[in-house]
Amino acid sequence: MRLQHNQDDWARPANLHITTPELDWQQLCQQASYSCGALNTRFVFFAGVSTTPQIIPEAKLTRPDSWTLADYQQIWRQASFYQALAAPNSTLKNYMAIPIARAKVQGLLVLHFAASAPKLSQTQYLLLNTLATYAALLYQEQTAPQLLKVDTAAANKHRKEQSSRRLFKRLKKLFNDVPIPINAFDEHQRCIFWNQACEQVLGWSKTEIKQHPAPLQLFYPDEQEQQQLKAAFNGECNSEFKEWQLRHRNGQLLTMLWAHIKLPNGDTLCVGHDMSVQHEIAHLQRLATNVFESSYDGIMVTDADHCITHINPAFTRITGYQLDEVKGRYPDLLKYLPADRKLYLELVAHFKSHDFWQGELTGLRKNGESYSLLLAVTAVKSDAGQVLSHVSIFTDITYLKQHEAQLRHQAFHDALTGVPNRLLFGELLERAIASAERDKGRLAVCYLDLDGFKAVNDKLGHAAGDQLLIEVSRRLGSITRSCDAMSRLGGDEFALLFTGLHSIEEGEEILKRVHNIINQTTYIEGEQVKVSASIGVALYPEDADEAELLLRYADQAMYEAKKQGKNGYVFFDESQTYEQHSHAQQLALISQGLARGELCLYYLPAIDLHTQRVVRLEALLRWQHPQQGLRTPSDFLPIVMGSALELELGVWVIEEVLKQIEIWQQQGLTLKVSFNVSAGQLLDDNFTPKLAHLLSAYPASFASQLELEFQESAIQADINAAVDALQRCRDLGISMSIDNFGTGYSSLSHLNQLPIDTIKIDRSFINDLLSNAHDLSMVTSVIQLAAALKLNVMAEGVEEAAQGVRLLQLGCTQVQGFGISQPMPAAHVPAWLKSWNYKLQ
Repeated sequence: MRLQHNQDDWARPANLHITTPELDWQQLCQQASYSCGALNTRFVFFAGVSTTPQIIPEAKLTRPDSWTLADYQQIWRQASFYQALAAPNSTLKNYMAIPIARAKVQGLLVLHFAASAPKLSQTQYLLLNTLATYAALLYQEQTAPQLLKVDTAAANKHRKEQSSRRLFKRLKKLFNDVPIPINAFDEHQRCIFWNQACEQVLGWSKTEIKQHPAPLQLFYPDEQEQQQLKAAFNGECNSEFKEWQLRHRNGQLLTMLWAHIKLPNGDTLCVGHDMSVQHEIAHLQRLATNVFESSYDGIMVTDADHCITHINPAFTRITGYQLDEVKGRYPDLLKYLPADRKLYLELVAHFKSHDFWQGELTGLRKNGESYSLLLAVTAVKSDAGQVLSHVSIFTDITYLKQHEAQLRHQAFHDALTGVPNRLLFGELLERAIASAERDKGRLAVCYLDLDGFKAVNDKLGHAAGDQLLIEVSRRLGSITRSCDAMSRLGGDEFALLFTGLHSIEEGEEILKRVHNIINQTTYIEGEQVKVSASIGVALYPEDADEAELLLRYADQAMYEAKKQGKNGYVFFDESQTYEQHSHAQQLALISQGLARGELCLYYLPAIDLHTQRVVRLEALLRWQHPQQGLRTPSDFLPIVMGSALELELGVWVIEEVLKQIEIWQQQGLTLKVSFNVSAGQLLDDNFTPKLAHLLSAYPASFASQLELEFQESAIQADINAAVDALQRCRDLGISMSIDNFGTGYSSLSHLNQLPIDTIKIDRSFINDLLSNAHDLSMVTSVIQLAAALKLNVMAEGVEEAAQGVRLLQLGCTQVQGFGISQPMPAAHVPAWLKSWNYKLQ
């Protein structure tokens, strides 16, 4: 039982003197003090007993845990109470009382503290209680002859011997049951007592210790400590607690607090306490402190009332606030913006029923600058479930949000002119159709191709051609209303959307204005440049009610305008037969090439710069054209996209990859191979069932040798369907990577949803990595993002050793590119692997 009181609560006893010299009270009190020595606190102790009967009712003698303050005060004030040490000085303010209750012996073992009473461990409480009981036993046995007033020397000697035997028997039972390691050795260092706690802590049984000729050497392995132990057994040093390294029976070293007490009969009593847990706790505390202080993320700790108590250096770096400016204040001093105020209030309310919250907020730094943060808040509770504090960890994602906005703009806008691209134009057209359907309106889709653009490129160069495209975009933008739309589809092709048309004639007037503005002379680098436009027009709802069909029909009408002499416009007419120079004929040629075996796969290695190991091969499609030679995917894949051949060709690629993995397996090569899938493949309902069917014909391990690559644009049409398809592929055992990262648009929330393993940085950022600060910043951001999401990161397009060195410094170890190897036919791979040797300069 433990009580704490101010010094004035108890009067000092009047008669204080020591009786029974055999009972070494001072040594007993010192041992009690040493038992708490690890607390690093100075103590002064009182210890005493009273033999006055019935001071404490008989029923309470065996239940000291039921004692009240009045019981302690009653014992304290007894005239027959004996004190072992001097009275404490006036600076001691706190007490802790351990009751002594044994038969007629009643008293207190009282601890005085100079400062606030420390928190004692359960083990220290047990030891102090044991010492208190030990004191009562000693006093009872040593004073029995005096109480009985037997004066003869023989009788006294006989009773002392009987008393010693009874005492030893009682102490043996007492010490054997306490959960504290206690043992005893005689003057020849033979074990005479070994309690159960010793067996549990040190692993040696009582029989093993007692039968061993030199038992101390079993668990005191250090020679220097053996010398100190010898001095302790000879009574040459203080019997205080100190740390020792003891060896467990299994060989493990334990750090223990251990005291060796020299007894009057020459034996040595040893009392210990295992400090391993405390050392581990101290280590974890140091580790937590280091993490707190060195974390790149801001950390804020608030109490149960949400007042700030602690912050780390990163908090100050991100917000600008020092600890003295925020301590004791509420987190809303960080000035969450009104747009997030509701979210912040929801956060606070959430903690009434939950222990965790995570989300994005916007705050203001001390200097008034706004920033975005990704915040995670966790409630820290007591064992009883009471909230003690909240730990908030947040990352400054301002740059990532800016990069996300930049990526979004890049994903939906043409890089050269800044106008909407095909993807955004498709979305705008879908919305315009929905609006026209509601309002019973009409709209026109125009497909525009510049006449004479190739001549400008050939005469003045590509830079001049780019300037011309920028100027044309500016002019087209100047005649479109806010409800209209304009897009560069690629090359010298543009699309226009005009809404709210009341008649065909109104549309023709708009087309005339388009021609007039395009036909105006342009001056580029001092040269006079003049181009015209061929325009095809499709109308809603007359020609089609779907965005894809409207754009396709406008494209077909544009070819007819060129056929009719250029610099004009043609409305789509379903009754006419247009000469299809593009899709139909070229699709047929590609399909025939596939049937004739002209399509093949080349393989591009990817390596780990640290290990020099080839981590995967990327399968790349090639067309070995009979007349035009080896053609790359950029020459023919755009024609395939959106057709039935897209799915057929995708399945063919997977089949070829699996066949090649099997061939390499037979050659003793286990290689991982990645292959690309298009948006059409990924979102096709039959894609994953077909993939599972193809895998079923091969060993189960083949799935783990496949990596599916997809571009960011593949998930934009239907993010939920894309995530579902990717998850089904992952369930088959296939890993995932997102290709050409940084050129499309992936929000942080979407990226976190995707079941991917690797982010591949687009080659456009690697080309000028060593000379362009913007590209370096982008690459650094992607690497940090991958690390935050625990994803692998790979750089594409590495062609120089210096690029590899810089990527290693930034934390990107996996690379691929022509600096490693050119793409090669499958048959060349085994020989290349044998000769592979790449060194960073």
